[in-house]
Amino acid sequence: MERQQEQEINPILLEFLDTDSFEEKYKILVATPVMDFDNLLIDNMASSIDVVIEDGDIDTRVQDLKVCVRTRAKYETTRFRR
Repeated sequence: MERQQEQEINPILLEFLDTDSFEEKYKILVATPVMDFDNLLIDNMASSIDVVIEDGDIDTRVQDLKVCVRTRAKYETTRFRR
């Protein structure tokens, strides 16, 4: 049963979750064709970074997720500078 659940996890989501930085997460989003996204994938990615992406068409939701990740990436790199 556990092996079957592992096979059902979207590999894009696994890659997104395994990255260490928001810059890497953003690169995954940009490299993934929009047609590979679905509402569940977007919701899971968003919840993994503690944001909510409003309902709508997939293109808009992907763009909103990219904006959130890009914003976090911007502050992630400048946050510890003095």
